[in-house]
Amino acid sequence: MIQLTNKLGETIPQIGLGTFPFEGRVMADMVKAAVKVGYRLFDTADDYRGEPGIGIAVKELAAEGFDREYLFLQTKISDNNAHEDEPLKGIYFNPTSRFMQRHSVDEIVREKVATSLRDMNTSYIDSLLIHYPFPDYIVDIWKTMIELKKQGVVRYIGVSNFHERHIDKLIAETGVIPDINEVYVSPIGIKQSLVDYCNNHQILVMPYSPLMDVAHGKIPTEKLQPIMEKYKKSLAQVVLRWDIERGCFPLPKTKNPKRLEENFGIFDFSLTPKEIEMISSLNYDNQYLVESKICPGL
Repeated sequence: MIQLTNKLGETIPQIGLGTFPFEGRVMADMVKAAVKVGYRLFDTADDYRGEPGIGIAVKELAAEGFDREYLFLQTKISDNNAHEDEPLKGIYFNPTSRFMQRHSVDEIVREKVATSLRDMNTSYIDSLLIHYPFPDYIVDIWKTMIELKKQGVVRYIGVSNFHERHIDKLIAETGVIPDINEVYVSPIGIKQSLVDYCNNHQILVMPYSPLMDVAHGKIPTEKLQPIMEKYKKSLAQVVLRWDIERGCFPLPKTKNPKRLEENFGIFDFSLTPKEIEMISSLNYDNQYLVESKICPGL
């Protein structure tokens, strides 16, 4: 399994913080609180509006003696720079957009990255992902990302919401395998074939919102109660540990200080193979809406 390092070469803890939909001062305070707990990876996207808040945290942490190099900042290339209910939706990587007829994919990706660098108060991005497998555009986006990595602007490059066929296309066209694939993974939607594919290709699987199904009451607590009691851990902690045992790098999100600490407290126990198998047996191929109904190219 690929291990992520900060720019100083230090391996970062195998859990990150999802940051959508937080912005501004709320985002900055959440990032700073998470850093004190031990988090180092912070995940956002150029259409989440959260990058400026991360930039505030980067600046204030540096003033307190915690340099940016200790952090791992991950963002994404999206088809807009606004929320889904706003008119910029689909202005990029959309063949019907007049904007796309005037600008090359390379120009757009580089401009987006320049904006992310400015907003996050950094001279480099630790990890840059393609947010969705935009039809007809992913190879060109990927080629520019490869160049940005060669130039040192980006340290890791990857994808999000991609299935095997999308990754196969990138590899076939460029010979470069993504470092990361950020997707929905849950005990009720284990995506075993995709996880196996990524593990076999040394692609790190990052489950986004890994506790979403816990929060919505979709994970049967009673079935996992014996495991929770055995390790004296919460349902959320058991699910996050299950992710890690499968070779995944979960990205839970919360601004609650107690939850920040609870979610990070998963490194003092391990699940047995039988326990991992039992949790995985809860699967019924649940699929999160964004990836299955809205995401283009799936």
